Amino acid sequence: MSAPDAVRAAELRAELNRHSYLYYVLDAPEIDDAEYDELMRELQGLEAAHPELRTPDSPTQRVGGEPLERFAEVRHLEPMLSLANARNEDELLAWDARNRRLLEAAGLDDDVRYVVEPKIDGLAISLTYRDGLFTVGATRGNGVVGEDVTANLRTIGSLPLRLFGEAPPPVVEVRGEVYLPLSSFARLNEERTLQGLATFANPRNAAAGSIRQLDPALAASRPLDLWCYGIGYREGLELGAHGEALEWLRAQGFRVNPFIETAPSIEAAAGACRRWEERRAELDYDIDGAVVKVDAYRLQAALGAVAHDPRWAIAFKFAPTTATTRLLAIDVNVGRTGVLTPFAVLEPVRVGGVTVERATLHNEDDIRRKDLRPGDDVIVQRAGDVIPQVVGPVTGGEVEVDGRRVSRGEYRAGLPEWRMPALCPSCGAEVVRETGEVAVRCPNRSCPAQIVESLKHFVSKGAMDIEGLGEEAVAALHAAGLIENVADLYDLSLSALVDVPLFSRKAKGPDGEEIVVPGKLAENVLAALEASKRQPFARVLFALGMRHVGSVTAEALASHFGDVDALQAAEAEALAAVPGVGQVVAEAVRQYLDDERNRQTIAALRAHGLCFAQERAAESAARPLDGATYVLTGRLETLTRGEAQARIEALGGRVGSSVTRATTAVVAGEAPGSKLDKARDLGLPVLDEAAFLKLLQDAQHDGQIALELD
Repeated sequence: MSAPDAVRAAELRAELNRHSYLYYVLDAPEIDDAEYDELMRELQGLEAAHPELRTPDSPTQRVGGEPLERFAEVRHLEPMLSLANARNEDELLAWDARNRRLLEAAGLDDDVRYVVEPKIDGLAISLTYRDGLFTVGATRGNGVVGEDVTANLRTIGSLPLRLFGEAPPPVVEVRGEVYLPLSSFARLNEERTLQGLATFANPRNAAAGSIRQLDPALAASRPLDLWCYGIGYREGLELGAHGEALEWLRAQGFRVNPFIETAPSIEAAAGACRRWEERRAELDYDIDGAVVKVDAYRLQAALGAVAHDPRWAIAFKFAPTTATTRLLAIDVNVGRTGVLTPFAVLEPVRVGGVTVERATLHNEDDIRRKDLRPGDDVIVQRAGDVIPQVVGPVTGGEVEVDGRRVSRGEYRAGLPEWRMPALCPSCGAEVVRETGEVAVRCPNRSCPAQIVESLKHFVSKGAMDIEGLGEEAVAALHAAGLIENVADLYDLSLSALVDVPLFSRKAKGPDGEEIVVPGKLAENVLAALEASKRQPFARVLFALGMRHVGSVTAEALASHFGDVDALQAAEAEALAAVPGVGQVVAEAVRQYLDDERNRQTIAALRAHGLCFAQERAAESAARPLDGATYVLTGRLETLTRGEAQARIEALGGRVGSSVTRATTAVVAGEAPGSKLDKARDLGLPVLDEAAFLKLLQDAQHDGQIALELD
């Protein structure tokens, strides 16, 4: 091993850890995923050639190791106490009054300040750092002993493997909560449904189950995140208050909730709790209350604890997001890929501030696992903006039947089990369930429900974004026989739309008679359809509605293959090799593209002028950077990376993710990475920021490009 290799490995570790912090904690990345991956590959290569360079805080070690047979026990250096609850403001004020009496008796009549934090509904964990290095991560367990889940916690990108400070304390226990964002939870359950896997009941269960996987690779596949909210045991770290501890955590690279606030009085703390309850639906994570803490450590020490609860902190619990109601029926929707998805028809009930009449049930196996039956009294849960879910049936107690009280068990025994219909409720085709899947599908591609759902997806905001074509409008056009597939949308005209009541209005004719003419909606929709032809290739791919292909996968496919001809010609192996695709998605894409009807739809859409290539000839013919490829590395002072890329693409060029012999030039800003070395090795032009800005200016003004080679 050479000294330069050791220096370079240390540089790469520091750079990759810094970029992880920027991405996961600050949400302000400086480089794209491809550049990060290139740095990671370089470090992996060095460590493979020189294993002695591999350190515990190396980003290459976030996921690794064989699956465990069981979790070892970990004794917390300081107990992880639970919290007493305040169910309303009166109980919060009573808690404060008791504390003040105790402090007065101890001769401490200081003004008491408070810290108010969101109470994250996740899995409490403890993170031990020794000399700045993350060594052990454990669940709360019974508060004294937890389970060693270090390998799984290392997979969370926002968890720092090494503290940022230059003089870390010898030992410090950081306390936090692992959680699953609500948006990620919804996507995870959707993906599991499409893959025929059992869904998770709620984000907390999903997070807890993920952290307790014996195989770290499974934990790494889940989009977990972390909020840190306190410090337990510590050596060599002098802090005077909880607020100071939070600032220290931020400075060391931990994610600390930005909405935590201090309050000068208990009345102000109560107001903060009320605000949290009002805004809980705006958050992308579950909270079931707010935590109020006495700020000063000297006052915390004086108050002490009772049983397993500290006197200096309390959980202000919010109104429940669950309710009990009657399951009137179980009905079925047919999605755009033919999946039959059951849903609950409920007796209306208020849950989390809204009236709920429908709730998701995911699939037949989920219903069977929960043993849900029409006529059941069920528990309904709603958190934030997540679709309400049926948690399970009420199984205890009694119920009145025909004027007499009977046990719940006797009542439920008389309820029939629900079965998935054998025929599609939309078209009557016999449904199928493939081996190893829980999803039941309608195989009829001409099924009206599938057609309508695929049309709704195609026009949606994240796809072609055709304003004016909402659910009602799409259903009306299909019912009128004007659209049978997405290509038919571009054949619509005012003369056709005038026959659909939603798109027409009554007017006076030349002789005063009443006539029907196209309405404003018809004109707007035709204009939006024309504008949608400018949507980029990736958006069009996503809009087609291929199974398992979301917006990110569509972007990866468009970027890799460049146009639809190359995509259609690609074998499944080539598709699976695209980063982020994999075998399951590749086979679904190949199956879609092999269907003659789909190929005809793509051909029709191309004929209508939709974009099926990364660069459209009509747009790029007169642009001065046509055919040029630039690679960006380092930080620019005058432009963000996104702005620089947009400027290049607007002039006809493209931005590459790696340096090759086909690269036109490399733009090197401050602190460039290994791409600069590779460019020099290949003898490629390298532009500093001034030369790059001059290139853009010259190209924009007169199309004449003068490249100064260094």
